[in-house]
Amino acid sequence: MNPKITVILTSYNKPDTVGKAINSVLNQTFNNWELFIMDDASNTQTTNIIHTYLDDSRIYYYNSGIKDNQRYKKTRYATLINIAISLSHGEYISYLTDDVFYLPERLEEMAHFLDQHHSINIVYSGQLIKHVDHSYNVVAEKNLNTKGILKKAAHQVDHCSVMHTRNIANEVFKSYQSYWNDDPMYWYNADAAFWNRLNRFAPFHPIPKVLDVSLITPSSLQQLTSYLPETIPDGVLVKGLDDKVYLIDNQKRRHISEAMFDQLKYNRANVVQIPDPILFKYEETMPIDLNLVNNGFIPNQRLVQSRESKEMYFIQDNKKRKICNNRVLRRFHLHIKDIILMDDITLTKLKDGEVIVERISNNTLLPDGVVFKYMNTHYLSINHCLHPVHLKILNKLKLFTRNAVRLTKGEFQLFEVATPITWPFIGEDNKQHKI
Repeated sequence: MNPKITVILTSYNKPDTVGKAINSVLNQTFNNWELFIMDDASNTQTTNIIHTYLDDSRIYYYNSGIKDNQRYKKTRYATLINIAISLSHGEYISYLTDDVFYLPERLEEMAHFLDQHHSINIVYSGQLIKHVDHSYNVVAEKNLNTKGILKKAAHQVDHCSVMHTRNIANEVFKSYQSYWNDDPMYWYNADAAFWNRLNRFAPFHPIPKVLDVSLITPSSLQQLTSYLPETIPDGVLVKGLDDKVYLIDNQKRRHISEAMFDQLKYNRANVVQIPDPILFKYEETMPIDLNLVNNGFIPNQRLVQSRESKEMYFIQDNKKRKICNNRVLRRFHLHIKDIILMDDITLTKLKDGEVIVERISNNTLLPDGVVFKYMNTHYLSINHCLHPVHLKILNKLKLFTRNAVRLTKGEFQLFEVATPITWPFIGEDNKQHKI
């Protein structure tokens, strides 16, 4: 006999919680289910935990084997869900992630509702959301309650709180030639895009009680992608799920060794954690190590000073731009504490760039990576242009706005206002919005 319910669990590098998610299915009061664990080539620690559950004949395991440098090309969890739906057999389909747990009666309650209401194809429940720290201590929690019958469920219902019939999934497939849309623009909210598809055929009906618990961790996908711009500016420090720190440099990533991190006066508080697929989108190039620095490479947007002559420079476009005096530091909010001492032999390997002076004029070449403010808008200087950028994006990138350099009207008008730095997401109208 085919199982009544298919549960699709998507997994990636969550060894601390994936076992609890699987156990929450095993502990259901309703037993006629199949579980597809769709793992996206997780680390060994995660896959070892998953393998301890595979003796149960109702559990199927799929490992994508995806290469890291290919992750960014699709919304991976949507791709895995599509594969699982095509392989599964349940009359009803439900979803789970590796940091969400079903309450014991979850499957029974939803299946019973659908059995009793043959004209209804989609149900959803309330959800308990727990915000936790790195040690999984709860720092805040709230109930996400049901909101009645929803004809527009996008951005209102988490996909782990939904069950729908296979019939309606098949209707979606006939119209779109896929179930979930795995275009990479949907990394932040592929469920909302799928809800829009489902809502073309049917509304979501509520079961007004909490039936699952979602953990929002500092490394949750929604946390990591929220307000992360389409293009991460050069000079930003980033890391994925592991501890390696990289510098975005000329739109590639350079690993910075522990020793060089301190030597180059970087601040660990400024490292931005981002999802692995976004990290791997940036091609990895030569690491920043002592050998590279001794051969004349100093990362852009660093302040350096000659040990011998005491001259100060700002590194930009792989050139050294002389800083005339301390007033320049104050004008552009550059900090003496960030100065790196270098010997003249290393500095002479760098070409000379435009001198940075205190007064801003039509001849001024702005230092890259500086946050400016004119009126109520913030701008990031890149390649001598001012790029409008929202405060929430600046905060995400750890570019602290309290240090913004204020411009007068006359100064602002000297520079080109270039393409805004945006965070795209898909709204419930299925159109692209930006912040």
